[in-house]
Amino acid sequence: GQFFVMMSPQEVLQGGTQRSIVPRAHPYSPKSEAPRATRDEKRRAQHNEVERRRRDKINNWIVQLSKIIPDCSMENTKSG
Repeated sequence: GQFFVMMSPQEVLQGGTQRSIVPRAHPYSPKSEAPRATRDEKRRAQHNEVERRRRDKINNWIVQLSKIIPDCSMENTKSG
């Protein structure tokens, strides 16, 4: 595929010169697993609530349609 160089042509072609890397101000510390777990729990709970509302909305529309359409009752919708 394609790739893009984010340097000037002189920097790319010089090759022999070393670029200095700025040292990290603070040592890297990975986040602990506890906040991730609570965040995942919150995301899962929110997702479950959204899905529950979506299913309720769909089911309400099905009930409304079954009342509008003649010869359609809830017993028939369960069996197919």
